[in-house]
Amino acid sequence: MKSRSVQIFEEYIQSETTKKYYIYYIQRFVTHYNLESFDSILSLKTEDLKEKLEDYVILFKNNGKSSNYIRLIIFAIQAYCESNDKLGINWKKIRRLLGKKQKAKKSRPYTTSEIKRMLHSLKSIRNKALILFLSSSGVRRGAIPTLQMKDLKQMAHGCVSITVYADFDEEYLTFINKEANDALQLYFEQRKHSGEIFTHNSLVFKANYSDVNGNPRPLNEAAISNLILRCKNNAGVNFDKSPNLLCHAFRRRFNTILKLNKDSTGPLIERLMGHDMQLDNSYFQPTPENLFEEYQKGMSDLAIDDSERLMAERETIQAERTQLESEIQHNKNLESRMNTYEKNQEEVIRVMNMIKNGDAILVDMANKQIKVKLKQK
Repeated sequence: MKSRSVQIFEEYIQSETTKKYYIYYIQRFVTHYNLESFDSILSLKTEDLKEKLEDYVILFKNNGKSSNYIRLIIFAIQAYCESNDKLGINWKKIRRLLGKKQKAKKSRPYTTSEIKRMLHSLKSIRNKALILFLSSSGVRRGAIPTLQMKDLKQMAHGCVSITVYADFDEEYLTFINKEANDALQLYFEQRKHSGEIFTHNSLVFKANYSDVNGNPRPLNEAAISNLILRCKNNAGVNFDKSPNLLCHAFRRRFNTILKLNKDSTGPLIERLMGHDMQLDNSYFQPTPENLFEEYQKGMSDLAIDDSERLMAERETIQAERTQLESEIQHNKNLESRMNTYEKNQEEVIRVMNMIKNGDAILVDMANKQIKVKLKQK
């Protein structure tokens, strides 16, 4: 059973992913100092805890760990202490032991040709579907384990809408293109052929093994990173001085492609990325149709296979042509109505002048003359 301090800490941390990593870092600290439990941290005298933290930081620095990595460990222990009112530690001073914050490593997105090589190196239908899913949707690695069939919805042009982090505060909507959808459907067919029964709650991506009760297990983040790493290495895709780029490079590519479109709308792309726009999230409320329209602007460039890209471009051109033809027809109808209106106006003016000059009179249905009396100014 979890102690009260751990329960309070878990409620204190909002992000499930952050919570998992923080617990891992704290457990390493506990193990390193042979403490009995997390509660033992709170039982330490302030001076004793301070010295242990200082020694811990120096140990990691001497072992060549980056300041950014050590900083995360300190943040984890600090969050645990503060959530349980363990005060008296000068955390700012502890972090100053790290020295200057290291400059973030340079990074870049995958290129289309690199993803193509990665796909060619794979035999697994699931892994191919996963790579196409990541590249066409721009979702984070952490979104994959919780995705269920009910989060998918068929859209036009063979696309599918994806509700990411459904029922959480971070929920947002993005899409995958026809190429990714085709690969996903092939993966589903493979699972059905193996005897799996799909429901609305079925996992979109699952591990290759089940739990003790035979239930599918989610494809966790560590497994996703490992398979992408193997895929990169097998395809000879390596980023110099950027070893940390695995799944996030797909997300960078997604963002870059959409924003390079000359007709792109920045706030809509940020929504497709699931970025926290603070107040904008409350006031700016685009519809799913608005988001899908924005997605389609870069849909062809997101495709990996050349034939899929050409097909997407053709569909985009056809859609633009249809819209243009519709606008032309609308303008013709409007011009025709305006011409008719002008002719009617001319006819009314001609008749009124005839009546004024005595060349015509107004009569009712009984053929009786109707007198028109003009009001004197």
